[in-house]
Amino acid sequence: MNCPKCLTINTLRVVVTERRSNGTHRWYRCINCKFAQRTLERPFSPRPGPVPGTTLGRSKAPGSRNGSAVLLEDDVRRMRQQATDGVPNYQLAAEYGIDAATVSRIINRKAWRHVA
Repeated sequence: MNCPKCLTINTLRVVVTERRSNGTHRWYRCINCKFAQRTLERPFSPRPGPVPGTTLGRSKAPGSRNGSAVLLEDDVRRMRQQATDGVPNYQLAAEYGIDAATVSRIINRKAWRHVA
C-alpha cells in the first residue's frame, strides 16, 4: 500500500491490531515517515446464540442417567464384547439402533468411558 502522507510506494506495514468491544482496529504505519493510518475492518459483533460453555438445559449426566440416552450400561458392555469377538460396527449399529460412528466411539472408549 502507498503512504498517503509521504506518497512512497509499498511502505505501509501492520504494526498494531487490537480487539475492542466495538470492533477490531488495525493501524498501518509507514516505514519512512511513521505515519499511522487506520484500516477499515468489519465491526465486531457477537455471534447470535448461546454463550459458550452453557448447556442450554441439556443434561450432562453420564450414561443411562442422561434422559436422551438410547443405550444402557449392559448394552455397552455387550457391544464391546461383541466387537472384540469380531462383529462389524455396522451390524452392531443396526442391532442397537444407533449410528456406526457412535459404535466406533463406544468401542474405542471415547463415549461411555465410565463403563468398564
